[in-house]
Amino acid sequence: MKEPLMDWRDIMLWRQDVAALYRPVSEAVALGSVWTAFVTARRQLIHTHPGAMSVLDKTAPHYFDYNPDFATESHFAPLDAGQQHVVSGGSDGEITFTAIARSTELTPLLGAELTLYWLDQYGGGLFLPFKDASCGSASYGGGRYLIDSVKSAFLGITSAGRLRLDFNYAYFPSCAHDDRYICPLSPQENTLPVAITAGECWQANH
Repeated sequence: MKEPLMDWRDIMLWRQDVAALYRPVSEAVALGSVWTAFVTARRQLIHTHPGAMSVLDKTAPHYFDYNPDFATESHFAPLDAGQQHVVSGGSDGEITFTAIARSTELTPLLGAELTLYWLDQYGGGLFLPFKDASCGSASYGGGRYLIDSVKSAFLGITSAGRLRLDFNYAYFPSCAHDDRYICPLSPQENTLPVAITAGECWQANH
């Protein structure tokens, strides 16, 4: 059996601290009001936590300046018998995620709609990866994550049942920084034709 990349105690502490990082975000009335504190805390967590991935760039993660144009929300319409994706997860074995819903209101802003997935591993959770026109230049070529509720990356739901989608909180999968990891990447159906100049990027972009 392949050895895990970190001690199980560090993994549990990491997930606990990431959950604490996202808690004030999901509870905030205005996501922009807590973004700076979130970015600062996430950067510190990544560089000081024993359970964090190895990030060689000590000034990373970098972010675009906060862009309110990419802070939105949307209803998601359920999908019948959505497509299932199975990818290698390295030491985690196969990772399965299934399309469960499709956004209905994002095309005017993003040029396309996005599919929401259910990630089967680790007890299950919502998963929203995406690619955009910045991938391969300003951001990681494999895309970014906006929601991964298994890892506590979740921005909340409005009282009307709409998912809050603030792309300023989008982040790179672990494999972008540390090639020891194998990550599930965004399917083709979640490729956006516009550049999302918000969220994590390769270097300081202003």
